Parts: sequence; C-alpha cells; structure tokens
Amino acid sequence: MRPAFSASKPSPSGREKGRRKGASAAEQLLTGQAVPLRTRLHDALALGLTKSDGHGAKKWQSTDAGVQSHVLKSVGAFVGCLSNELLRLPPIKESISDILVALEGILKTENVSVLIQAADVSSKFFSTLGNSVRQYSVLEMVSCLSCHLSANQLRIALPCASALTCILNNQVTARASTQAEIWEALDKTNAVASVISTLQNYTEDVHPLNYLTEMISLLRSILWIWPSSRYHVWSNHNLMAKLAHYCLTAETTVSAKILKLYAALALCGNGAMVLLKNEELIIKTGNLMGKSHPTVTRIEALRLCQVFLRSSRGCNWLMTAHGQPIVQGITNAMSEINEKTLVREGCRTALLALRYSGNHHRCFWFNAIDKILYKILCGSCNSSSHAHQTLCHGELFNIDSKDIMDIHPYVWDILGYLAVHCDNEHFSVGTCQNNFLQGLISCACSLATDLTLKKSPLKLSKEEQEPALRAVLMMLLSPSQFIFSEASSKFLEAVLPLDNEYMNMFMSSLESNVTRNLTASFDCVKIMTNLMNIACLLVVQSNYSLNKRSAVDVLSNIIKECLHDHLYITRSNFASHLQFCFDGSSCCYLSEEWEGENIVLFYGLVVLFNLLKSDNFICFHCKRKLDAGIVCHECRDHYNEGLVGVLKQALCQNMSPGPKSYIAHILSMFGLCGFPSKLGGNMRNVLCDSELVDLELLLADGESLSAHAAILSARCPKLLPSEKTFVRDGSVTYEWGRRSCYHVRMSDRVDSHALKKILEYAYTGLVTVDDATVKPVKTLAKYCHLRSLHLMLQKEQPRWHSCPIYDLTTALEPAKHSFSDIILEAQSNDKMECHHGSCQLSTPHIHSHKVILSVSCEYLRALFQSGMHERYAFCFLASEAGCRTHYLCCLSIRTRRECLKQPIRAMCAALRRLSEFRSDGKH
Repeated sequence: MRPAFSASKPSPSGREKGRRKGASAAEQLLTGQAVPLRTRLHDALALGLTKSDGHGAKKWQSTDAGVQSHVLKSVGAFVGCLSNELLRLPPIKESISDILVALEGILKTENVSVLIQAADVSSKFFSTLGNSVRQYSVLEMVSCLSCHLSANQLRIALPCASALTCILNNQVTARASTQAEIWEALDKTNAVASVISTLQNYTEDVHPLNYLTEMISLLRSILWIWPSSRYHVWSNHNLMAKLAHYCLTAETTVSAKILKLYAALALCGNGAMVLLKNEELIIKTGNLMGKSHPTVTRIEALRLCQVFLRSSRGCNWLMTAHGQPIVQGITNAMSEINEKTLVREGCRTALLALRYSGNHHRCFWFNAIDKILYKILCGSCNSSSHAHQTLCHGELFNIDSKDIMDIHPYVWDILGYLAVHCDNEHFSVGTCQNNFLQGLISCACSLATDLTLKKSPLKLSKEEQEPALRAVLMMLLSPSQFIFSEASSKFLEAVLPLDNEYMNMFMSSLESNVTRNLTASFDCVKIMTNLMNIACLLVVQSNYSLNKRSAVDVLSNIIKECLHDHLYITRSNFASHLQFCFDGSSCCYLSEEWEGENIVLFYGLVVLFNLLKSDNFICFHCKRKLDAGIVCHECRDHYNEGLVGVLKQALCQNMSPGPKSYIAHILSMFGLCGFPSKLGGNMRNVLCDSELVDLELLLADGESLSAHAAILSARCPKLLPSEKTFVRDGSVTYEWGRRSCYHVRMSDRVDSHALKKILEYAYTGLVTVDDATVKPVKTLAKYCHLRSLHLMLQKEQPRWHSCPIYDLTTALEPAKHSFSDIILEAQSNDKMECHHGSCQLSTPHIHSHKVILSVSCEYLRALFQSGMHERYAFCFLASEAGCRTHYLCCLSIRTRRECLKQPIRAMCAALRRLSEFRSDGKH
C-alpha cells in the first residue's frame, strides 16, 4: 500500500547534506583567534578596498600611509593564525583574494617605510600559503615584487625576493599559458638582469649572507622553469666567476644553494658544458659528495651530477676526467642505508651514469657496486650475516625493508645497465665466484618469472614488475659470458617445467591483444610484458615448437602499429621511479634513450630479430633453414610490400639508435645491410666516378678497382697497407689536374665480388648481399674490421648503446701519411705545429680532401671544375658565417677574376658544414 502524500518539507539531498556538513566543519575551525583577526582584517581592508564603479573587480584605492600600515599589520596578524586546514575554507580563500589585491596596490607606493613593511608581510604571506598559491591569480603580484628586486634598500629587495621565490617554486607544474604570462611579467621588469646585477655587486663586508642566498634561490627558481633565462647567466663570464668563487670558498650552506642553481643552469646543454669545463668546480662537486659533508649538501651535489648525466656528452666530460671521485661519491651515498633520501639520489645518479658505456663502469665494479645493490635489497649495508650466501627472492624481500621498497626498481635498472655494458674482461666463466652478483641475478630471475606466473605472494604493481623483467632481458643480452650463463641458467630453472607451454601462453596472449577489434584500445603494458618474456625465452633457447609464420605476422602487425603511433607507450608512463629524469625544462640537449621512447616498438623488434635468427627458422616457400644465409627471394617478395617495406622506410627516418640497430639487423637477413645516410647516398656517385681517383686495388685475376685513399683511410683503413708497401706510379691526368696514384696489390684469396661489396659499404654505408656472396663478404668484413657489417652478417645482437654512423672526420685528423690534396689556410699571425706528414706550414690550417668537399658542396665542386690552378689564393672570413674555428681561411686555388665576385659567406658556410659528418646528414 502506497504511503499517503505528505506536504512536509522534503529531506535534503546527499550533496546538500555534504555542503551543510562542510559548512559546519568550517564554523568549528573558524573559532578562537581566527574569527576576531578576520573581522579586524576586513575592517581594515574596507578602508582602501573598493569595487570599481561600485561593482566588478575589487581595487586598492587608498594612498594614505597610515591606512596602508594599518592594513599591513592586520594582514600580518591574520596570516599568523592560518593553518593548512583553514586555507581550504571558502571564507578564508575570499579573504586571501582580498589580501592579494591590497598588497598589489600597497607595493606600488613610493613610501619607503611602507614598502619595507609591505615586503616583509608579502614574504610571510606567501611562505604561509605554500602550495595554495596556485589557486590564486598572482600575475600582478609577480610584477610588483620583481620591480623591487633592484631596490637600494636591502630591507625591501630581500623579502621581495623571498616572496617571489615562494610564488615561482609553486609554478613548476602550472599550465604553459600561465608560465608564459609570468615570464612575460618577469621579462618586462628585468627581473633576471636585476638578480644578476645583485649577485655581481655582492660583497661580504657590506651585505648580509642571507641576501646572497635569497638571490641565488630566486635565480635558481627562474632558471628551472624558463629556458630563455639561462643564456643570460652562462654567457656572463663575470657572474659565473663570482658564483664559482662563492661555491669554492663560502660555507657549506652557500655551496649547497649554488649547486641547486648550477643544476637549474645545467638544464641548458650549453650551460652544462660551461660548468663541466670548470675543473675546480667539478672537483669541488666530487668533494661535496663525501661522507664528511651534511646530507643536504651531498644530495645537491648528486642532483647536479644527475643533470650533467642527462646526455652522453655530459657523461663523457664528467667521467673521463673525474670518474673515480664521482663514482666513489655515488657509491658512498648508496651505502648510507639509514639515509633513505641519500640512497635514492645515489641510485638515481648511478642509473643515469650507467646508461652510457665507458670506463666509469669499471669504477663502479671497483667500488663493489654489486655488493651495495645486494645489501640495499637486504635492507642493511652493515649486516654481514648473508654476505657469503645466496638468498632467494622471497628471503630477500621478507627481510624487514618495506620502508625502502621504492628503491628496488632503481636496483634492477642499475643491474641491467651494468650487465649490458659488461664485457668478458671483467668476469670469466668458471673462475668467478661473485656471491653478491649471483644473488642479484638469482633474485631478479626468480622474481620476474614468479610475478609473471602470479606465483609470488607479494602484491607488486606493474611498475615494480617491469624493472626486474627488464633487468633479466638485459642480462641475457650481456656481452659477458659469465652474466649470460648465470642469468640463462637461473631463468631456465624457473621456466623449464613449462617449456613450450610458457612460450605458447605468451604468444597466445600477444596475438589476442593485437588481433582484437580495431575499435578496442590496445593493452600496451600487457603487450610490452608479453614481448619482454618472449624475448627472454628466445635469447636463452630458440627451439620452441610454435607456428613461426603466425608469430612473424603478429610481430609485423605490432611493429606496423608502433611505427604509425597506434600502439605507443614510454617507460615513464608506468615506471614512476623514472619521473625524476624529466624534472625541469631542458633545452639545447641532443639526448635520447637508446631504446627510444616507444618501448613496445623496441621490444617488438628484439623479438622479431631473435625469432628470425633462431636455429630452426625455415623459409616459408623453399622450406630451407636460414643458418648463415639470407631469406630467399620468394620469401623476401612476400614481405617486401609489408614488413620489409615498412622497415626500409623506417630506417631512413630520424629514429633512436636502438630500434634503428635492430631494424638494420632484421633487414640484413633479407640481404640489405647497413644504415642509410644522406652523405653516404652522395658518396655512391663517387664510387662510380673516375674523377679524383688516386688508388688502384689490384686483384690476382688481373682486375683492378679504383678508389679514393682519403675515403678508405676514414672508412676502411685495413685496405690500405703501410706506407712502405705502397706502389706509386707517378701521376695520373684527369679533368681537374694531375695527382699521384697509388697501387695496392690484394691477396689471391680476396674475392672480387666480395671486395666490390666491401667498397660499396665503405663508401655508402649500405650494401645488398645475396646467399651466394654472404659468406665471402662476411669473411672480408671481419678482416677489414668492419664490425657493424660483420655483426649483421653473423646474426649477432646489436651492441647496446651503439649505432654506427657515417663518419669521415678521421680523415681530417693528423697522420704521418696524409692523403690530403688541398689545404685550407688561415690568414692569421698565430702559429701552430702541424703533424701531417712533412707539412711545414706554421700558420693555422686544415688538410682536407677535394673528393669529400666536392661531394658535400655543389658550389665547391663547380669551383674545382672551373679550370682553377692551385697557385693563387682568395680569402674569406670564416667567423662571419659563425665558423667555430673563427679562422680567416685561405683556399689555395687560382680562379678567374669573376669567380671572386661569388658570395663569400655562402662559401664559408659550406666549408663550415664540412667540419663534421654524421649519419643523419646533419652537420
């Protein structure tokens, strides 16, 4: 029976109940001292705060110094009673908005005493607001505060700088439009110039120390967010010298502040190089990592190194000259197990340094990095109870170390980089007894497989699973036989009971995710995890009973989807421990991860390469095992319009080195070997051109091949014997003049077809081979030390963090026997010592090569073909075109008078671009 209709008041809705409950809570918080102080504040604000025309936005109207001072006292008292809870209440937010309007107006006064009071209140006000400042519009406040940074009164400039720092520190995550507006305000008021002037004019006897530290903190906040501000700092030699002096001589607290400033400045690649070239500064940074310094200072020194290590160039500069002290400082920080923040920053720094290959890896091993990582997992760097026994992953994680579980992903990443860059010289199979490393390998393999099969009792998220699995894959790709054998044996122990079932499980899951309805979104993380597991299985052993053709089709679809950005995920999307790498806004950096941003593409290519190179892979048409051969033409044609065609196109695009290397190795199985480049493509014309030839390779069957000694000296010097064995046959006449010609007699075991292929690869960086020529080409490539070509033909894994580039710069390096045929001479009074053969020129000059200059610059090629004689000279100022050497170059050639009328700057720019050659065609 329905209830009778009632005219009583309806019960309030859930939203209204929540509003009433919040209002009740606000009333409870707004008790005691806050209520009268707020009332007093609004009474004071009413004296000068009015709405324009009686309505609309509020404005501060009063210019009376007494009223302004009274308001500032009320604001100071009210701010003193605020708490985080009160800052969330709507009535308090309304009051804060009114205070901002009042401060903006009062800071425009010319009364010095009021300005001093307003600056102090502003500093206290924004310090109390903290992160809440992001809820309010502070653009006008930024302008008002930055106007007073150059004030002669320290009591005004100092608190204004402090207040501005508080505001800017909370704008790091603001919208780009908001940041742009704030930078415009700072730029209009010359804030950066004012701070720089203050730091340059600072003297210890006149100014207090906190004046220096506040200005350093403010400049650091600006540099961290806005890249356009950094040039004004690193290009100011006087300022940089002052900062270095303060860092080297001042007390530790000041050094820590300057290190934070340097870290922001080093976000600019040019700024980082300026800092790295300061030897004393880098030595000081290494010293500040030492155990004798406060934890805060050590952390700032580590964070500065992290910024340096963002690029391979920065890593080389830092580690080449100061590797041992820097590595020791890093490992010391990682060993301070009771200082969690210090351990974390040490791990972050190690992770960045170990991404790149180099001798600093030996320094890490020398400082027992494996023992440190093992003990981080155990939870105590002081305990030695487990020092000589291997613990399984369950025992390691059951040790009371829950408070540092967020450090474990760093451990696995560091272990992976150590493994993938380790060579056989460090460890040898059968003689190495490294319990710590063996324990780490065992733990990583067991953890990765158990988590994948959901056998582990630990409840870990995907971001904690991926680093362990990635470490296993990198250990299986390690050049070190010891690490590979240990990892493969431990991994096989975990998966051996399942064997083919394990592989088929991942392949089925992968296929179901890829072939689902196109309207459904891809589960990128699941696809990535499946690919990583399949890659581990294929690297360890390749004799799995699965449909290879179906597997290749699935992988082809994945790679195509990735190349079209339909399937895309980066490590930072799910690996939160890597977020620190992207703090701050970088500029002027040429830095990228070797694996590339799209990690699914990289793992897909790794799986496809290892599947094609597997021992039991059979061509689909001819039913023939590949062994060391090439995929047959029928199979190649089957893929040419699909996978092979897509990979060829991708190889010519701007791509990260890792995916590019694997694409090249995959295409080598279809007969296409190498890395295409713009300069290599231009060199193909030279290979078929008899002009400027100065070398004859004489074969045993009487055939001869023409070449250019300069190109071979840079690309394949093994084909050039020592100077004593050269046979000179006078000179050869060609269209551009006369020159010496050298004859080199080849061994009777050299195959002519293979030598032609080697020459083609040396000139162009790309060569096509078939099943008939692959073996002799591979043999000759090994003899000629063409490692990249030999690795491709040998079907070996690409070496991590390596990617061959088309480089001719070695032809410019000093050599006892130079093939240079043209000299670029500087018109300068400076002197230099030349090490090119018997050259006796004392003026600055460069030995170059006509064949390279003519191929790289059509203008120079036209000059060489215009009937010039090498007798007279014409000059042009290279520095006018921005040449890095700033030489007044003098090209020793004779030309007609009208040739001198050609644009000098165009020629200079052309020569400048020839100073460097890279695989992507960029100079």
